[in-house]
Amino acid sequence: MLGDKGDTPLLLNKSPATGDVGVIVDHTGDTKRDIQASSNATSLRTAPHSLYRDERWFTGKAPYAGICPGVNDSGIISSLPLPNLATSGQPELLQYFDNTWTLQETLFAGLRTRAAFYRQPDHKLRHPLIFYYGHPAAFYINKLRVAGYLNSPINAHLEALLEAGVDENSWDDLAKDVTDWPAVEEVHEYRAKVYRLAREVIATTKFATELGRPINMDDPAWAIVMAFEHDRIHLETSSVLMRELPVDLVSRHPAWPGPTAAARTSREERLLPANEMVSVPAGEVSLGKPNDFPSFGWDNEYGSQRLKVGAFQASRYLISNGEFYDFVVSGGYRERRFWSDDGWGQVRLHNKKWPRFWVLDGPAGLHEYRLRTVFDVIPMAWDWPVCVNYHEAKAFCSWRSERSGTTLRIMTEAEHHRMRDPLPDNPGCKDDMAMHSDGHQLARQGINLNLAFGSETPTDGSPLSASGFGDVFGNVWQWCEDAFAPLPGFAVHPYYEDFSTPFYEGQHQLLLGGSFIATGDEASIWGRIPFRPHFLQHSGIRLARSVAEPAGNGAGTRNGTGTRNGVRESNGTTARNGVSSYSGDGDCDVTRAFNQCMLLHYGSVAETVGPALPAVSWMELAHGFVQRVVNLLVETAQAQGLELRSALDVGCAVGGASFALTQHFSSVVGVDEDQVFIETARAMARAGNQAYQRYDRGQRVTNLLARLNTSVRPERVSFQLAEASILPTGIGSFDAVLAVGNPRSSRVHSTAFFERLCGPDAVVRPGGLVLLVDDILDCQSNATENAASNGSSGGMRMASEYEPLRSCDVPMIIREHERHFQHIVPRVTVWQRVNARQS
Repeated sequence: MLGDKGDTPLLLNKSPATGDVGVIVDHTGDTKRDIQASSNATSLRTAPHSLYRDERWFTGKAPYAGICPGVNDSGIISSLPLPNLATSGQPELLQYFDNTWTLQETLFAGLRTRAAFYRQPDHKLRHPLIFYYGHPAAFYINKLRVAGYLNSPINAHLEALLEAGVDENSWDDLAKDVTDWPAVEEVHEYRAKVYRLAREVIATTKFATELGRPINMDDPAWAIVMAFEHDRIHLETSSVLMRELPVDLVSRHPAWPGPTAAARTSREERLLPANEMVSVPAGEVSLGKPNDFPSFGWDNEYGSQRLKVGAFQASRYLISNGEFYDFVVSGGYRERRFWSDDGWGQVRLHNKKWPRFWVLDGPAGLHEYRLRTVFDVIPMAWDWPVCVNYHEAKAFCSWRSERSGTTLRIMTEAEHHRMRDPLPDNPGCKDDMAMHSDGHQLARQGINLNLAFGSETPTDGSPLSASGFGDVFGNVWQWCEDAFAPLPGFAVHPYYEDFSTPFYEGQHQLLLGGSFIATGDEASIWGRIPFRPHFLQHSGIRLARSVAEPAGNGAGTRNGTGTRNGVRESNGTTARNGVSSYSGDGDCDVTRAFNQCMLLHYGSVAETVGPALPAVSWMELAHGFVQRVVNLLVETAQAQGLELRSALDVGCAVGGASFALTQHFSSVVGVDEDQVFIETARAMARAGNQAYQRYDRGQRVTNLLARLNTSVRPERVSFQLAEASILPTGIGSFDAVLAVGNPRSSRVHSTAFFERLCGPDAVVRPGGLVLLVDDILDCQSNATENAASNGSSGGMRMASEYEPLRSCDVPMIIREHERHFQHIVPRVTVWQRVNARQS
């Protein structure tokens, strides 16, 4: 019946005999008429079979030369260049919209049957393709409403159902799809309505030509170009899902670019081309897209960071299917030692023995394979780049390291920038090939980007960069060692607040360089995308290895530098949110203390423990020390019936306890003697987030993002630079004082500090509370003994003015690296000031 989701050919072209449902669209994109559903419930089943839909499948412009922008004289569609938002007006953006819309529908024209739309991926980590057919259209409506262009939905049900995709928690987070998805005809009709409405909005919106200035991220029009680029992101998503479908469910539409001819298909040619390691000297790079660069960008592309990069070597070409074949044949998928815990778990769960897009051609022991492209199975192209996930890339590095006797890895983000052609100080459109060349033009140059081709191409087929590397951009995405993280100065955009921030948790890896199907912003020099390490994209491997630096060169300096994934931050650079993560002397111990403190104050259990070890009970019990001591103070105050008006956090470090106190106290002051810590806490109050690093092993780090809890009231807290031993005279008096201290201070429990707890200038009001914690890193220093019995004037005063209320052990955990943790059990005491003396 109509809307049936069975395995039948899907036709939306009306014939006199059947009257199949569809929408007829003329070449201007205006709907002529709606064809009503035939009362014949079997019409779709009896329709003449055709692999391809006619123009009525296309709710926008059909992919014909002279009709749809981006279609050449051979009838093949490709991507237009990314628009220049400083010069483009309504005509240019209408063309880009039509190209974008028809690219998506030409891709989906490759699904032959209804089953292809509704079949859940076998890995169960994504929605079926019916979702991705409608999702980009729903995004247009939702974002046009957010930007104020529309005041009501077209179809509220579909716009809610099709709004959010899937980001599963782990490789084994499997679920059976039970969603009642709409019929293809319903989504097709919805897309037709969205196309007409979106085109009308674009045709009446003022862009650069009409405004006489560039449009920027503060303009409502930013939502329109955002919708274009979101649509293009899902060309990649959907094409991967189609590549994973059984091949009999798909067939390429004639307008879609076909796979390139594979030249090296015999096993004798599998190690061609030779793939030597190319040396890159130490140097500096600048990361981040300028705010005034005249193209659309996603929020994570903005910000800036200048880094010193140590000398390294990287493979001239991407790792080919031929090179990866030896890993497969030698049992790489059987050897546990090459894999991380999560990677090995995924191998075992899916019984993986070779890359997903390889197709076994005979008995398994023969190791004969063919290659699956998006729509076809072809002879194995040994010289095309292999497509693998991050776990497979890292396992291959381990295997090659063992064989070569050298430590190999994948590249870092900063190293990828060193491989690129250098940019001028003020880059412009001419420096970004995605902005000045369409896919057809790039194909003539041998560059596999912007849908120049419909598949991977030989790894030695593109021009080399100035530093001697092939496919720095294009062919397949390149996995990075870096976890996905914001650049300094990152800020969310109000039109899409959760585009990047949910993925700054250290569980998503960074991908750079674009693939053959990356278009628009994804194909630009600024593109950065995150994926979980078990996810497969059109993504591959470039090997890298660090090179020892001779003493005295720039990469070994200690003048204000710190490390980030094997690279060093240059002098004067600020870390996330404009906060320098390193003190002036650049001491690596200072850097480590900063990152440890951030993890202690803001890290979750998963972030603290990391993926190398399971979280055991003592780790979970010892986690969250800062929050637990705040809870202890608050509970004691409430038990005493005290008002929770003001609190002082002495040795506040990066502010975790201070922010926790704002949930209970109307006014909080945090003080610390470390300027970096104070600046970090202030930045957290302003921005609500702060990036830092977790040490894993050796030079390996994971980038993390600390975020304030939504219940925190940052407007209630202020942070001051001051030593605990010389607190400012005018700081005031408080209902509660928390004295935990930071890992770099030894003055919190000094005699001078105890003296400030007593007498006429005491920072604690009569009846107020003080919580003291033993020196975290020196348990020989006992705060309780110092407070009451050390014989000093401050200690004796405190003994006479305070009564102890509580004393308990509060365990804590400090991470050194993925297999080294400090389990510390400091004594925590709570005191009440009961005898306020004036002298």
